[in-house]
Amino acid sequence: MDEIDEDDLERQLLLTELRRDALGPLEISDEQMDRSADRAMRFASSPVSNDRIAHINTLTLAYYRQQLPGSWAAQHLVDRFGDDLAADERFRPGFAPPGWDRLVKHLRTLGVGDEEMVAAGVAKRNESTGRIRDHFVNRLVLPIVHRRDGWENFETVPFAGGDVVLGFVGRRHPDLTDKDKSGPKYLDSPTTSLFAMGAQLYVAGNDLYENGARPVLVEGPMDAIAITLASAGQLVGAAPLGTYLTEEQSQQLAAIREHFGAGTASDLDSSATEFDPWLIVATDNDENLSGQVAAERDYWLLAPHDLDSGHATFPSGLDPADMYTLRGPAALREVLKQPNALANSLLEERLTNLPPGQARTAGAQIIAARPARHWQDGTTRISDRLHISTAMAQRDLIPAADSWVGDRRQAARTQLDQVAEVRDRMKQAAQLPPHERWAGLAGELDPRLPRQADWPALAQMLDQAAAEGHDVPAVARQLVAERPLAEQPAQDLRYRLVATLDVQVDTGGPVSGTPQSGAAQERRSPTTAPTDRPVGPRR
Repeated sequence: MDEIDEDDLERQLLLTELRRDALGPLEISDEQMDRSADRAMRFASSPVSNDRIAHINTLTLAYYRQQLPGSWAAQHLVDRFGDDLAADERFRPGFAPPGWDRLVKHLRTLGVGDEEMVAAGVAKRNESTGRIRDHFVNRLVLPIVHRRDGWENFETVPFAGGDVVLGFVGRRHPDLTDKDKSGPKYLDSPTTSLFAMGAQLYVAGNDLYENGARPVLVEGPMDAIAITLASAGQLVGAAPLGTYLTEEQSQQLAAIREHFGAGTASDLDSSATEFDPWLIVATDNDENLSGQVAAERDYWLLAPHDLDSGHATFPSGLDPADMYTLRGPAALREVLKQPNALANSLLEERLTNLPPGQARTAGAQIIAARPARHWQDGTTRISDRLHISTAMAQRDLIPAADSWVGDRRQAARTQLDQVAEVRDRMKQAAQLPPHERWAGLAGELDPRLPRQADWPALAQMLDQAAAEGHDVPAVARQLVAERPLAEQPAQDLRYRLVATLDVQVDTGGPVSGTPQSGAAQERRSPTTAPTDRPVGPRR
């Protein structure tokens, strides 16, 4: 192995750090400009102006809001959030009633023409009959609102004014499924001169940004509402409109931070933390791994904008809206209080699921995408896990950082091209027994752990703690850093985990002979109703 000149390495690393931290805002890509131009050209000859479309959307929203009281949509909001939210101006929910042309008939009485409705996307034309019908039918409807308060993103809307309703997103009845031929779970407005699905976010309270609220990126509009409600205005939920986050939507988030400033938003518990991100990624923890894959993609779309995101993890099978409904806003706030760095979640996957040589290279690429102040922690984690010198980990980092500085957009796209491989690795890892899946972390914490007779029992506990939404690697590292493990390391770590986390073993109780912490004594099952809000059935 090549001998490392540590003085020369230190000089190279310092120069690389300076270059990394000197990066300015990421410019809009040529592809983004082309997409924007294509949309503008598509509607350039439209006889319906943007002002008129915005007015039609406003009339449509007023109609939907009038239809909400007494509908299943109002009850669904009560079931999920304890309130129908009809009067909440942050969300302005409505209901598109059953029937093919109820909105169409209403708008006609207000002087809106058929072609205008189609241009606005609130109605669509039947190709066989030529008649128009409502775009949204029998759906809970939420408006997609753009704030016109002085800041712009690259997708400008050429008129001034207050809030502009760009379009809508509609949720089907919760009892219906794809087999019922009722359309997708969430249906967006079609592309218009104001709205394009991949270019906008659903934000549950745009006005909160100016008061210092930070965004939490989730997967669906109901999750976004849950975040905003639970955090009492300190966080605001934002969901991509489309399958995944896009470059345009990432650019929007960067523009919001640029306009309102990253600021220093107080934590939900008012306690200072070393890592206090402006943006948190809070995707679902689902068995098909779609939430984990979404978080992976989010990292590589946000990092080029220097959005070093936090990562909130949930118990297996739950999303933010489920947490709010089943465990209450306090439980959701607890998950969001002290997020781990999303980069650390990605790094843990590489260190766990890749051979050491590949893990070194892949881990360096993740670390290089972060601000340089986090590089030391990242290289230390690689050296501890792979049992190599810190100097070797730093040497790996320099070419990765040079690549990021040279063209961060291309470096990120290279990683995005590998997301399918990451998903395959995670699926394979999920099939391993716990004592194999956690062996890498165990060897990092204490080389004796995997050789202990009770290591399988400890591994099972680690697995269950992860399923309950705990950041197991971070907690375990902290416990061992506070005090080295005793002569029976596996048993010692089990006792500490029980005293620290709300975790039990599958045999039906905590580790024998170990007192539970206050949190463990007050442990609720996932379906136990919280005491701070009414709870309806899960939908």
